[in-house]
Amino acid sequence: MYDCVYYKPDSLKGKTRERRRQGKAPVQYKIEDDTKINHIPLTRFLSDEKTKADLTVYLAEATINCKIGSPQLVITSASGKTRCNRDIEFEDNNHEEADTLMICLATKSSQRCPNAELVFFTPDTDVLILVIAHYDQLCKRTSISMVSGIIHIQPIWRALGREKAQALPVFHAFTGTDNVGKFSGISKTKWFQQYMKADVGLPRALLKLPVEGDLTQEVKDELEKFVCLKYCPKGVRITNIPDLRWHLFCKQLAESNKLPPTLGALEEHIKRVRLQSRVWYQTTIMQQQPFEPLQFGYYKDTDDQLLPVTTLVLPAPQAIIEMVRCQCKTNCSTLRCSCQRSNLPCTELCLCDVDGECTNDEDSNIMNDDSENDDNDYL
Repeated sequence: MYDCVYYKPDSLKGKTRERRRQGKAPVQYKIEDDTKINHIPLTRFLSDEKTKADLTVYLAEATINCKIGSPQLVITSASGKTRCNRDIEFEDNNHEEADTLMICLATKSSQRCPNAELVFFTPDTDVLILVIAHYDQLCKRTSISMVSGIIHIQPIWRALGREKAQALPVFHAFTGTDNVGKFSGISKTKWFQQYMKADVGLPRALLKLPVEGDLTQEVKDELEKFVCLKYCPKGVRITNIPDLRWHLFCKQLAESNKLPPTLGALEEHIKRVRLQSRVWYQTTIMQQQPFEPLQFGYYKDTDDQLLPVTTLVLPAPQAIIEMVRCQCKTNCSTLRCSCQRSNLPCTELCLCDVDGECTNDEDSNIMNDDSENDDNDYL
């Protein structure tokens, strides 16, 4: 199985793929037997989405053709089509990436051969999280081969317990992924330690996020409390964000990037978590239900790219915001910039070159926050 298996034209992954190109324009290559790729860097070769999609189809077909008549059962999937070297029919799928599709096909195989040994080969933390969450639908002898070594899933499942294991993908999205965003200054390791200390109320609240319908106040309060407990100083227990932000600002003299998000920012973050978790909780379904990102904390910029809505509520009264403007003669990349110190983007009111070299405008902030996950955070 090859990644990516199915490209969607209006994908949440679009901005991440653009960032990985490091500002270079994509180049499309024609995928044929005699295509010369010896001296092309791999990242450059795979920079165009059409090239990568064509390559998945080419490799899938070539693999099957090489294994015709082999006693080894080989299954490939690319661009929504799953094939094998035996006379077996597979339902078409619309999974965008191999992360979910490999687990979907594995659950089907596990139903037929529950006593088999199942090994996933991947460097991706997302796959590890999804395998743990769906372990009760996989072979008991399931493991993942990652860069760090072989990870057996059953001991992890038992240590987490059923509810925390099943809620793990929502926790993963909530605490930071490519498409959703992350909390400033708190690593995955620290969040996971907090997750393991939490009572059953947290995983039950997280499992409500993929479900359609409005969230209850009880669920919102549980998520707010989880965030607050991570930001609270030792010996302090404040479970609502406005009071905690005020306490940290007044008593701890915390800088803005050390404060928890505002309620408005957290609300938009939860919307994006709901979208990502709905995709992940359709992992075992061949035809996934599509969702409209514009209803889940995203908007489209002038280039028609999907970007996260940071907040619909001003972080301070408009009069205060307008009083904060920098007079930088450089690119606003350090805390010498008064806007940076106030955790605000530079605006047209600033005396810096906000349309040119400034690195603290709103679009630059979004790009900087969209960082890769550390695959070793959980290991």
